[in-house]
This record gives sequence, structure tokens and C-alpha cells, in this order.
Amino acid sequence: MRAVLLWTVNDFPARSSLSGWSGQGYRACPTCNEDTPSMRVIGKTAYFGHRRFLPTNHHWRSNLQFDGRTERKRPPRIFSTTDILEQLRRVKTGIPGKHPNYGGVKRKRGDNELNWRKKSIFYELPYWATIELKHNLDVMHIEKNVCDSLLGTLLADPHKSKDTDNARRDLAKLGIRHELHLFEDGNNLMKPAADYTFSEANRRKFCRFIRSVKFPDGFASNLSKNVAQNDRHLLGLKSHDCHVIMQRLLPVGCRSLVNKNIWSTIVELCTFFKQLCASTVNVSDMVEAQNQLVLILCKLERIFPPAFFDIMIHLVLHLPEEAILGGPVHMRWMYPFERYLKRLKDYVRNAAKPEGSIAEGYVVDEVLTFCSRYFDDVETRFNRPDRNDDGIHPTRQLSVFESQCKPLGKQSYLELDNNDRDKAEFYILNNSPELEPYLK
Repeated sequence: MRAVLLWTVNDFPARSSLSGWSGQGYRACPTCNEDTPSMRVIGKTAYFGHRRFLPTNHHWRSNLQFDGRTERKRPPRIFSTTDILEQLRRVKTGIPGKHPNYGGVKRKRGDNELNWRKKSIFYELPYWATIELKHNLDVMHIEKNVCDSLLGTLLADPHKSKDTDNARRDLAKLGIRHELHLFEDGNNLMKPAADYTFSEANRRKFCRFIRSVKFPDGFASNLSKNVAQNDRHLLGLKSHDCHVIMQRLLPVGCRSLVNKNIWSTIVELCTFFKQLCASTVNVSDMVEAQNQLVLILCKLERIFPPAFFDIMIHLVLHLPEEAILGGPVHMRWMYPFERYLKRLKDYVRNAAKPEGSIAEGYVVDEVLTFCSRYFDDVETRFNRPDRNDDGIHPTRQLSVFESQCKPLGKQSYLELDNNDRDKAEFYILNNSPELEPYLK
């Protein structure tokens, strides 16, 4: 038997470590490579400027509302496997970390090395260089980070909002959106309210909406626990919580709280994630989604400040391309691995020896699972009834009245008028096999 390494599935920092392409700096995108759209803002690098993905004759390229300049750059090039190998040949093999040969500091990369830190050990596999999709972008972490950025900015969370004072200073530096610039009122620095943030009353409405939502059993966690006591922020959201909010709740919850241009753009982004996470993916749909994502990101650039666009926002643009190459995302994201790691961490009883605790707990679990197959008179995971096993609870002798679920609550009686009674009798007579001998 032989095994083949098809691809890797990691979050973005681990992907950078495995692939050798650094996920930081002006060229952080591994797909756009040296053509990554980026700019320097106060205190960080923003991956802003998605107008270059538009056709060269698109009218948005000459619009000055984005960053105060016209966009004349062509779309990023598509780098083939041969181009990547040529770039890797220019990467020098250096000693990692700080070393006396480099003056006690880390060796700086040369301009011809781009963002390559090393040549991945996977290239020792004879087929690895020819694979188009080597390292998957993890949809789970990208969706969570996008959701955190959106919710933090919409709710004006002081710890997670991208609408900071420096973000407003970036707007003044670019000379755009003058109505959002900081201004001085006496000794105070004033920050005008933005259209893309909820008002105080709307923040409470949105949080109360999240608190009031009820899901089917097993569909999602209890999101009411993540709403702050003052009904102004959401706290401690997990990856699956963000998954549910992005695809189910955010499009509905923000509809009446912001203007139509902002709401419609957010809905388009959430719809794309819902389409991407479907169990089946159509290639033509992904090609269309690729084109629509360029427009969505350009719309977001007209709404939010450049500081909003971290690398996770940009990576959304490449998810349809990877879906075409790799198929549905439920085979390529981190959910099953994260859940299994949680199971292994639960085995730890001695924090000083975590590896031994995991090994011992795994063996114990395997032994108990094997033995439980032979226990007929003891409730085990093999004979335990389902959590919501309603069964069939017949309430009448006719099969048409058989209930498929367990009745809940108090009984109520409904009196039918003549028209509804005739319809009910017609349905019963034509759908009850017990009455067929009497109808012949």
C-alpha cells in the first residue's frame, strides 16, 4: 500500500510555515504572489486596491472615491508551476534565526527572493511541483475573521472594530470621505459617526435579535450566551458561531439597521459564503462568483476605510478558484481536525505530561469502546437511544392519523367549517388504505 500527499489543510500562519511563502508584508497573498494589491496605512499593511481585478475599461477604475487616484494597473498575473520553481531557485539556503554570520540578527531576504523564506520540504516529492493546489486556504478561519471584522466594525466594538482613529487619519491622508475625518472641538478630538456602524439603539436591536433566535437542536450553539449584558456587543464567538451568523443571521439582522448600499453588499458577501459551503459546487457558479467577488470587494472599499482590509478580506477573492480545483470545502477545511484536537485535549489530566495523558486516554477510550460491544444489558454508545428519538405515536386506528413526532404542549381544538371539513374528508377517504375495502 502506498500513500500520496494530495494537499495540506492549515490556518494561514501554519500554511506560511509549510509552503515557505511568508504571509506578512506587502506580498502576503500566496496566489497573487508579487502582484499582491497592498498599501501602507498607519501602523499596518492594508490589502486594498481590488479595482485592478476589474476589466481595463470599467468605469470604477477612474473613480476617485476609492483612494483618491485612478487605477491603471493590470490584474495580477497567473503564476504557473514553472514560474514558482524559478522563484524558488533564487531563494538562498540560510541558517534560521539569529546567527553570528549575519551579525547576530536574522538574515534579510533579498528583493529577488520576494516573500519566499525557504523551499518547502514537500518539493522533495517527485510530483509535488506539478500540483496546482498544494496548500488550501482554510475557509473556516477566513470566514471567522471576516465575520469578526464585520461585526466588530458594525457594532463599534472598541477591541475589534477596524474603524479606529488611525483609520480615520488614513482617510484624511488619502483625501477622501471628508465627512469622516477627525476634527477638534476645543480640547477634544471628535470622531463623526459613520454610516457603516450601528447607532446605539440599533446595536441593542441587533444584539436582542441574536439573543432571541432559536435554532433546531444540534444546528448551532446557544448564541444568547455570547450577547453582552448591556446588549451592545457579542463576546466569545467560536468559529461555528461565526459560520451560522454569516450565513443565516447577519443578512437578516442588519437589513433595517444600515442603508441599502451597505446592507446589500454585506448580503452579497454572506450569500457567497453560503454558496461556497454547499455540499455540491458547480464550476460555472464558482466562475460567476469569482467575477462577483471582485465587485463585492470594490463595493466594500467604497464603504469601509482601507484599514478594514486585512489579508483575510483579500483571501476571500481566491476561494472560488480553489473550490474549482479542489471541490467542496467540507473536505478541505479545519472543522473536523479542530474537533478531533478538542477531543484529544480533553484526554489531558496531567498538564505536566500532556502527551502521555493523551496516549493513555486514547487507549482507555479504545478499550472501553471495544468492550461496550458485548454489554447488552448496559447502556453504551451503541445501544443508547437517539437524543431526539420521537418514534411513531399512533393516535388513531387509521394510518393517516399516525403522528411522526412526539406531541408537546397543551392540546388545542380547532372547529372546521363546511369547506375545510369536505377537504379533510376527501383527503382521508383517498389516503387511508384501511378504507379501500369499503370504497369498492
